[in-house]
Amino acid sequence: MSEEWHAEFVKQCVAMAFTATGKVADYLWKRFTGRVQASPAELERAVRRLLDEDPEAARELRELLAGELPSGLAKPRIVAHSGPFVDRHEAWRQLAGRTGTAVLSGPPGIGKTALIRQFATETTGVGGAYPDGALIVDLDRFRDGPGMPLARARIMTYVLSRLGIAIVAATTEELAAQYEAALEPLRLLLVFDQAESADELHGLVPPAPMSLILALTCGPAEDFVFDFAPHIPLGQLEPGTDRQLLEAICGAELLARDPQGVEALLMQCDRVPPLLVAAGEAVRQRASFTPQPFAVVAKEFANGAGPDKVSQAYDELVAGLGSEAGELCRLLTAFPGPSFTPETANVLFGRESGKALVELHAHVLVTADPDGRLRLGSQARQAVLRTGNTSGTDVAFTRLLRFYTARAVRADLRKPDRFRVYDTTVPAGTDVVPEVDWLAAEMPVFRALAVAAYQRGFHDELKQLCGALEIVPLHRNVHREFEEILRCGIAVTTDPALLARMVSQHGRVLSLLGEFTPAAQDFDRAAEELRRIPDPGTARHRQLLASVEEFRGLFHREQGQLAEAAECYHRALVLTRELSVPGIPHRGRALSARMLANVLVGLRRAPEALGLLREAEENTKDNDTRNVAQVWLVRAKAFAETGQAAEALGLLPEVWRLANQARSDQYDLEIGEALGDAAWRAGDPGQARQYWSGVWQRYQLSRHPRSARLYHKLYYGI
Repeated sequence: MSEEWHAEFVKQCVAMAFTATGKVADYLWKRFTGRVQASPAELERAVRRLLDEDPEAARELRELLAGELPSGLAKPRIVAHSGPFVDRHEAWRQLAGRTGTAVLSGPPGIGKTALIRQFATETTGVGGAYPDGALIVDLDRFRDGPGMPLARARIMTYVLSRLGIAIVAATTEELAAQYEAALEPLRLLLVFDQAESADELHGLVPPAPMSLILALTCGPAEDFVFDFAPHIPLGQLEPGTDRQLLEAICGAELLARDPQGVEALLMQCDRVPPLLVAAGEAVRQRASFTPQPFAVVAKEFANGAGPDKVSQAYDELVAGLGSEAGELCRLLTAFPGPSFTPETANVLFGRESGKALVELHAHVLVTADPDGRLRLGSQARQAVLRTGNTSGTDVAFTRLLRFYTARAVRADLRKPDRFRVYDTTVPAGTDVVPEVDWLAAEMPVFRALAVAAYQRGFHDELKQLCGALEIVPLHRNVHREFEEILRCGIAVTTDPALLARMVSQHGRVLSLLGEFTPAAQDFDRAAEELRRIPDPGTARHRQLLASVEEFRGLFHREQGQLAEAAECYHRALVLTRELSVPGIPHRGRALSARMLANVLVGLRRAPEALGLLREAEENTKDNDTRNVAQVWLVRAKAFAETGQAAEALGLLPEVWRLANQARSDQYDLEIGEALGDAAWRAGDPGQARQYWSGVWQRYQLSRHPRSARLYHKLYYGI
């Protein structure tokens, strides 16, 4: 008999003697009557001596244990979760098959108990990880109030009674020994719900290496991590599973009746289970009275008129925050954008916000999107607004707006040759000047900031945003966001030169979106503003006129009006030639020459286009990779039109490389179409249609007018 097995055998014998009636108990008490006191320690020493001195006694005890142990204990069960259950795959993965200890944390109602009930249902019993059963202890039943000490003896008695074990201990110490001895050999799932701290569980966690002892807590988990590793936080549901839960509550037919309302309601619920359950019940109550019950409930939630129970729960959560977390939660209500980064939180907070963010996230007041960006939950925002405390929010918004404005302007100024009309004066910054990638990722925030700046009267910053952000749609497909920003800026601008630039830029964006009627109105208005300029003959205003002509040329080009586009681009080229200095590259002249060359290729005037491209290249700096790529793209088109398809196919991959180097994906579709054209000219219609098909699908998805042109090429070629 090994020493380890010997020790385990002794403990089982003692446990059976103290916790059950039957042959083991009778045998041991007969052997030791009058020789040991009624104490587990005394009995353990006596059993060890007996086993060492009498091998026959060891055999008899093994036989008795084999017959008694399986039937001597009850196998408690946790009642299965009765409602719908979705997701929680990551938490389940961390719990599956685990022994030892763990802590599951999350705010009230997030689904900790539901998860454990579901987990226990599938992991206890024969063949499960915990064949001796599962037991959940609601610690609130064993304390006189929040923060009060636990009645540990009552808890031990409760656990032993649920296991079917009679209490034979006469003192607290004996009860603790009986508790540990009884649980040590078991394979049990033991859950302590409503745990307030790790300290209060000391003495309740038995030395049971084959069991899983779980602590469920609504409070900070840091107190548990040393004694209850690992820490498994439970927060919002995974994307998509919120819809599953709502469907389980309301039914698929009801969701199909109001699809837009469903999306609006899901946005209000932030993938938080108790919100979804409350919302689902509210929808069911209204389903007979309105054709769009989800939209109705979504509006109620957005206006802070959700169920009283939900509002009360969030009010209590916000009221219970620490001072810094409470302040940050309040200041985050000044953030107008859909989602933010930790850096944004620091700007709003005016200092490092890490600890406060962690607390807000632990309470699921701040949630994380799949891309890692953060959001202040809709109901958290409503709870803050209900307090009526707005201290610091105006200052925080001003700080945020000026941070974003300064960053955008400094990023724009990295391109020194770009034509600008707006005021570029911003405070010097010590932070890293952002790349276009950062600006593009933050465009939804810029859009929300523009609306808020318009409403709050920050007109100077708004006009700076409109000017600085012109560079973003040149590299990324963010035209809709930029169009809305421009609309706000136009509404507060009176200077005719700046207004001509902004209105014509707005018309350019609308042209790229295929909205030609309002774009035409923009160009008419831009012409009126140009006439209002008091000194139109200056170099600055002539460059402005050239840029307006270029934007108008794009308006015609997007409609297939190539002759009209060529006229606009030619007028722009004449102006920029007059403004340029021989021998010095002039960015405006390069752009005008390249744009005119592009439409001349479409007009079957490729030889003229090649001459203009040389002019464009001479006026383009070597380090301006984006515009070099565009010049080469037009040259590849001209090659394809003049029977040099092989040269075009050889040049286009280099165009793509340069565009990627410039981190500009704005011309991917144009490059793809040019590759298809060159492949067709080279006698490979299959390859051509493969390129065109990918481009057509992208246009079709966005319902862009260019899809008709690609559709024609797919079927008829060129």
